[in-house]
Amino acid sequence: MIKKINNKSVLIFIQNGLGGAERVQIEIAKMLKADGWSVKFCMISFVGKGNKISKFYPSGVGQSEIFAIGQLFLLKSIYREIKAAAPAVVFASAMHLNQRVLLLSPFFPGVKFVMRNENYLYTLPYMRRKILSLIYKKAHAVISQTEEMEDELVCIGIKKDKIFTLYNPIDDASIIKKASEPSPFPDNDKIRFVAVGRFSHQKGFDILIEAFAMVAKKIHDTELYIVGDTTHSNGDVLAQLNRLIAVNSLSGKVFFPGFRENPYPYVKNCNVFVLSSRYEGLPNALIEALFLEKPCAATSCIPIISRIITEGDNGYLASSENPSELADAMLKASKLTEIKNTYKPGSSDDFVSLFNRVTG
Repeated sequence: MIKKINNKSVLIFIQNGLGGAERVQIEIAKMLKADGWSVKFCMISFVGKGNKISKFYPSGVGQSEIFAIGQLFLLKSIYREIKAAAPAVVFASAMHLNQRVLLLSPFFPGVKFVMRNENYLYTLPYMRRKILSLIYKKAHAVISQTEEMEDELVCIGIKKDKIFTLYNPIDDASIIKKASEPSPFPDNDKIRFVAVGRFSHQKGFDILIEAFAMVAKKIHDTELYIVGDTTHSNGDVLAQLNRLIAVNSLSGKVFFPGFRENPYPYVKNCNVFVLSSRYEGLPNALIEALFLEKPCAATSCIPIISRIITEGDNGYLASSENPSELADAMLKASKLTEIKNTYKPGSSDDFVSLFNRVTG
């Protein structure tokens, strides 16, 4: 039996990376801390993974680290962390971590478990969906990013009163400050397209380069920048993109700046932000580009994107896996000057109320 430190303490299991799920967790932690919660992060580190996210934690939080060097070791380490921290709430935000954390929930009957679902279940293999459908029932609350994601969770048997659909928050002040840093681009009149994300099949950068090849035939002075970790997928995606650049004679027009802790100057100073993904949960890069008042060209890979992007007002849409449509959207978006941002992020009140309700 564990003894709680207080009724407003949370242990957050977070992956060692800088993806959207991790950034949202940090933003939620800031909200909870401002409400008087005691916050501790436990970072799950994988061999060979850099970009430690701990430097982005809010000040005054507890910290620990687990090295994921085997499934049994990981489960034992998570167990020890929960036992030592004795939190009121355990919070995780990646489906594979949620699964492992919830396996241990029967050992901690006094602890509430809040899981955030970072992606759609249909992206998972059949057996993983079945396992999650059983294990998610142990959660006290599941945060869904969109209405469609909520429907998926209901379909696998999660009670509707356990599901909270909250759109991703935005750290307005931080984004504005970071975006104000000097432009990374030379001072000239080129039309620049920017995409941000890890080099993975999911992000559809191969589709983007094929689309950009069509754009470059119509706009002579144009460049494409894809900002993100080029080492992801063992460098296979990078190799594929370099082949496409060569085949389409785009040398000197496409640039890979690599991972950037602050990608916002690229977004702020481009002409068009492009989302070419095959699937997403709720794309932070897109909603942050809209916050920075950038015209967007995006694949409608999930339904909410068609609600975020209003064609002609803040961007244009294309079907997934369709370079021709994406090229058309990019060309049209490059002609937009002022845009309307219709995305309404989840508020501090929304997230704090959820955690207070779970412990109440």
